[in-house]
Amino acid sequence: MFIHTRLILATLIAFPVCVWSQPPTIPAPGRGWQAPSFAEFDLNGDGHLTEAEFNEVRAKRVAERSQQGYPMRGLANAPTFKDFDRNGDGKVTPDEFTATQAQHHPVPGRPVQ
Repeated sequence: MFIHTRLILATLIAFPVCVWSQPPTIPAPGRGWQAPSFAEFDLNGDGHLTEAEFNEVRAKRVAERSQQGYPMRGLANAPTFKDFDRNGDGKVTPDEFTATQAQHHPVPGRPVQ
C-alpha cells in the first residue's frame, strides 16, 4: 500500500512537469514562418505576377496560417502589390519579388537591396 501511494504521488508530481515542458501548440513569434517563393504566387507560370495572382495567393496563405493557429500580427503592415511592383508596370518580376522580400524580411548576413 505504501509503495502504491508513493507511485501515485510521484505520478501526480511528474505529470505537470511533463506537460509544462512540452512545446506550445501555437508557434512563438517569428517561428514557423517561411517566406513564400515566387513560384507559389505565379499561378499561371508566365514568369510574372499580376495583382490578381498576388491577392489570390496572399488571401489563401493568410487563411491557411490563421487556420493553423498562427497569430496574424503585422498583417496590416505587410507589403502590398504596389510595394512589390517596384517599376510600376503592373507586373512583378522574380527580381522585384526577391528584392521586396529581402527589404521587408531581412536575413542576418544578407545585404538588403
